[in-house]
Amino acid sequence: MERSKQMNSNMSRSVTDTILNFIAGSYREGGDGKTFVNVNPATGREIGTVHEASEADVADAVAAAKAALNGPWGSMTTAERLKLISAVATEIERRSDDFLEAEVADTGKPRHIASHIDIPRGAANFRMFADVVATMPTESFNTPTPDGGQAINYAVRRIADVRHRPSPCRGRPGRC
Repeated sequence: MERSKQMNSNMSRSVTDTILNFIAGSYREGGDGKTFVNVNPATGREIGTVHEASEADVADAVAAAKAALNGPWGSMTTAERLKLISAVATEIERRSDDFLEAEVADTGKPRHIASHIDIPRGAANFRMFADVVATMPTESFNTPTPDGGQAINYAVRRIADVRHRPSPCRGRPGRC
């Protein structure tokens, strides 16, 4: 009984009642004012309200991300970016209990699965992205030219564009 009280107390502290959109460095409601109730599918308990992003919100987020490419993020060295990406992984690990409570409440997954798969995988994904960028080779190769000479071809890796991908799971009964 005491453990149950402690878990409920921890959950109420770590699970956010209202989920806003984070765009251009600040939180905001969806532009169309649409929301949906986030329900723990295992318990049926309402855990919060999610503000849906409108098409204009998505456009603002993409514009903010593109602006970041022309700002500090785009001018960072690869080593500086890798340091930040690794810091995200470290912070996920440091706050794993907070992420665990939110994941269990949001998805209804058993704690032992979320704590051994989902939360560690989140941190591992960021570390993997950093490793891929750190070890991605620059390619070069020779090509014969019509006059019998050689041309050197090479690839320069840089951030090219911003993409967004809506989550297929949000707002659906029985989520992914």
